[in-house]
Amino acid sequence: MKTASLVSVRRFSISGFVLGLVFGWTPGRALAWYYPEHRDITAAAIETLGPVGQASLSGLLEEARGGDWDRLCATLADKANGDDPTCVDVAALPALAGDHSCSPRELAEKVLPGPWVLAVARVGQETKKNLAAASTEYARLNAMARSNLELQVVDPEYATRAGANHAHFLLPRVEDDFNEYVRLAAREGTSLNALGLYIQYHVAALSFAHGYAELPPNAERRVPLARLILLTEAYALHWLEDIYAAGHVVGTWGDAAWRKGTHDYYSQFGLDFVTWDGKHVILFGDGNMKSADLRRTSAAVSTSLQQLADALRPGDGLAALASAAIPDPQAIFAFDSCQEETQPRVRIEEELWAELGSQLRTMPVPTRGEGDVHPARFREELGPFLGVFASATAALRWGGFGPEAPQWFGALAVGLRFGYGAESLTGSTGTALAWLEVGVAMQSAQTYPCGGSPQCAVYDFFPTIPARTGFRVGGRLPFYVIPGDLLILGPALALASPSALSTVGVAAANGGLIPYERRFDIGLGTLQVVAGRTMDATFFGLLTSTSILVPITPIYQPTDPVGIVELKSVQLNFPVLEWVPFKTFATQLVFSSPIQLGFGVELPMSSPVVAPPGYPPASLGPAWSVFVRATFEGRYFFGSREDRVPPSR
Repeated sequence: MKTASLVSVRRFSISGFVLGLVFGWTPGRALAWYYPEHRDITAAAIETLGPVGQASLSGLLEEARGGDWDRLCATLADKANGDDPTCVDVAALPALAGDHSCSPRELAEKVLPGPWVLAVARVGQETKKNLAAASTEYARLNAMARSNLELQVVDPEYATRAGANHAHFLLPRVEDDFNEYVRLAAREGTSLNALGLYIQYHVAALSFAHGYAELPPNAERRVPLARLILLTEAYALHWLEDIYAAGHVVGTWGDAAWRKGTHDYYSQFGLDFVTWDGKHVILFGDGNMKSADLRRTSAAVSTSLQQLADALRPGDGLAALASAAIPDPQAIFAFDSCQEETQPRVRIEEELWAELGSQLRTMPVPTRGEGDVHPARFREELGPFLGVFASATAALRWGGFGPEAPQWFGALAVGLRFGYGAESLTGSTGTALAWLEVGVAMQSAQTYPCGGSPQCAVYDFFPTIPARTGFRVGGRLPFYVIPGDLLILGPALALASPSALSTVGVAAANGGLIPYERRFDIGLGTLQVVAGRTMDATFFGLLTSTSILVPITPIYQPTDPVGIVELKSVQLNFPVLEWVPFKTFATQLVFSSPIQLGFGVELPMSSPVVAPPGYPPASLGPAWSVFVRATFEGRYFFGSREDRVPPSR
């Protein structure tokens, strides 16, 4: 789950450019609770409603289902809707709002009738089971990464929503006055925020309910109005639930990498907050909901639902106040929470503010913003980086122009990497890294295991392949179906279909269309298949000359058993399996020590015989090898150090 903002793209390399192109407008989303957590919160709130409130909402649901709306379940929270849901219950509507739609209208016209909504519900059920079964932190991270990928597959626009604003977060606090903070959050022109969105949608739902309550029982307008009420309130509840997630109380300021990192840290490890009514609470966030989070958040949702249930009856005072506050609730019904940047105009009088304020005092007090005293901040591995690496390789070689028998050799390499990281697209178990590397590689000498033949004596004195130094280039790039396909798919889909590009990019970062290349936390680091994702090539004979001994067919001097060849060649290495036993990330620096198993092939590019003279170029074949490689690598992510900026006061 990732920060809702555009990620700036810096084109430092081909691979970094492509990954930046694919993910450049794909927000690292930080959408608070996961689908099953949203649904559990709403279901618990429905259960705590009194019989009268439940009966009112059930009647509203029955009326809304009239006609062609059988996609909605017949009960508010359908406990019988198991692993393969056949309908969407009211408890799931807040989970679909905001994360899988951009307005109540889109929820009504596109999502609920859409072919993929039940697949989203199915993924939500699977995620709930996987999180419940996760006995270790590694299993939990894998479950969250899998959920993100599967949601992107079934909902192609999942990763591209919420790209223009910070709607899922609370505003940073400036002053300590509760009433002033609530008014600021909903004020016209204020940056879009979770509290302001809850207020505008909840008040609009109450306004719809006020009109609904005044209609006669058989009026034709009751069915469409019942649908407006249900979906607008569901949209309001999504933002209300977000308010109680730890990562969304720590503020919205800073660039995407710092917001995402700060959000993830406090969602996982929690934070000691105080509510506006003076109670001390510990909050966690998405994927980490505790029983206390469920009780606290569902209590707030239950209060909101009770207000809606009361508004369905004629003469409700709060509904009348809401109707006066929003003369055109249809505009709020169509308000796009993904692309709009500021709060719309909502005229709320003091009496309505008092009603809303008494309800909202249980929410946590948000932290302060940029330039003020605030909790420690953390950065995500997101954006362009400059890296260094050093590697040591042990390999077994056979065939081609080397010794006939398999022969061990070693190699060292150092160099620079220029790349792009988008780990926030896939979670901490993700694989969204791309880079282009340049460096030098040094390979040890190889000798011919010669017998006692006099013709072979020269091999005992000179190595068949001497120690040599080559120019190395390499890269890492996720792929969708076949290695390198993003080089073509990225630019093409960017022009043709950004939503398809997002789906392809996120799937590629998570291991491809068939995600056998996902990275898995295994306790002792991470394990990943990297075949086709990473490769390098070392060119020998360019930086320094490489002279090798090869058997030749004598032409002028029948006693000559060998010749000297000036070899130019390229060594291609293809890692297959990568184990990362050590990795640490501190603000903007990443250090890790991957160990790779793979295979290689050395191909001759030119092989003239320089001694004895007069011989044609030697005919040399490929030399094969298998290797194990240990690398130490460091990456520096560009950007400001927000954790080191002191408060201005």
